[in-house]
This record gives sequence, structure tokens and C-alpha cells, in this order.
Amino acid sequence: MDEITRSVNMLYERYPYPSLPIRNERDLVSKLHANVMSKILSTAELEPRSLCGKEVLDAGCGTGEKSCYFSYHGASVTALDLSSSSLAAGRRLAEKFKLKVDFNQCDIAEFKTEKKFDHIFCLGVLHHTSDPCMRFHVLAGLCKPGGTITVGLYNRYGRFIHRARRLWIKLNAGEDIQKRMSFVETSIYRGKFKNTHEQAYAADKYANPYESYHSVGEVIGWFNKNNITYIGSHPHTGTGKLQTFLSELKWLIKRNGFFIISGRKN
Repeated sequence: MDEITRSVNMLYERYPYPSLPIRNERDLVSKLHANVMSKILSTAELEPRSLCGKEVLDAGCGTGEKSCYFSYHGASVTALDLSSSSLAAGRRLAEKFKLKVDFNQCDIAEFKTEKKFDHIFCLGVLHHTSDPCMRFHVLAGLCKPGGTITVGLYNRYGRFIHRARRLWIKLNAGEDIQKRMSFVETSIYRGKFKNTHEQAYAADKYANPYESYHSVGEVIGWFNKNNITYIGSHPHTGTGKLQTFLSELKWLIKRNGFFIISGRKN
């Protein structure tokens, strides 16, 4: 485990993410779909019912909400994460709803399996690693021909204002995670986090020791190197260099710092 991986994992051991408030079946299915999963699935031209009977990999599953959503809709789910705290939360969630998910504690770079997957999802993960392109290559090698791979990443342009805020936090609180969290709680959240999810969200957004920033064109380059054809993105950009660049400049204005992009393995 390299130093970046180790430091990032320390954060998620302390603050398992995203720790969504999933209290009942409606929260797991309807609310999660409306708030998160509809955007993720649409970029790959998928619907919940199309997951039934498919092999799905959730790479960087965190506290397991997406993994359980996939399993609820009939997928055979393999989930990976480095954080033992996050995986424990994921297992509890799966047990609560009597769902089968194969949770594994593993770095994407070191994951070994004989399986090939119909659909691979890696949301909000690669930008917290030392070599996102290499780990994407590992994931691409696990995708079946005709299968899809969907990644979510921080955008190079849309994240600009937030990057300035992270610098402000660093100047005031240094590198220590707890000092950063205390500063964020006081200066941004007015003295107190409301709940576990808000605390986990703040840790991921403001106290994470490492994050990188990427463009749509860069990820399309990863697709091309791994024999993957672009399907779609959220927000939508298209594939032309000028078209994607102009779209991403708009994200700077709208402060849209996160994008989802999907491709199909040839």
C-alpha cells in the first residue's frame, strides 16, 4: 500500500463514507434512485431492471449503499473497498435487507478474480488514488466484451472553486485530519455536524488528504487505450474536443465539480 492509499484509507476508517441514512426499503430503492442511481445508470443506458442476473462490480463501494441497490434489483454483486469500517457498514446494510453482496477488502490495483463483469461501477474513487489511469486499466480488464464501465471523477475545471476552499482550510488547519475537521465544523457547519452522513460528507469533501482532477477528454483517452467506446456522461458533454472543453468551462461557472462517464467494452 503506497503512502497516498494509506493516508486516504485512514480518513475512511475514521469516517466511513457515504453513510447515507438508509432506514427502510423506500430509502434504499426510491430515494437512492432519485438522488443518485438514476444519473449513474442513465450514462450507461441502463435501467434498474436490466441489472437482474448480471455480474456487477462496485469498485470502491464505501458503506455499500450502491452495492445493496444493485443486489436488490437482482444483480450478482462483488464489492471492493479498502476501509474495514466502510465494509462493516456495508455488510450490516446488506444483512438488514437480506441482500447478498460479496464484500472484499482490497485495493483495485491488487484485486484478483476469475470473473468477468457485465457492469463495472467506480464512483468517486480513482481520484483518491496514486495512479487512476492504471487502476482504470485493471477495471477495464475485468469487463466482459459488450459490458459497461462507469466512473465518476472530480472535474479539473468545475472543482476549481472548491480547490481554493481546500487550500484555505489547509492554511488554517494544516494536514492533520482531526484539526481540519474541527476547523470545517466551526467555520463551515456553524459549530456542529447534524448527523453521521453530514460528518462523513464533510470529511470526504474537506479533510481528504489527497484528490486529483480530471477532464472528460482525458477519460475518453483512457477508454480509447482500453478498447472502450464512449456511451454517455452526466452532465452531458459529447465527445468532440471543443465540445467537451466548452461544456467543462460551463461547469466552472456552475461549480459542477463531479462528472460521471460510461463506456462499452468492444
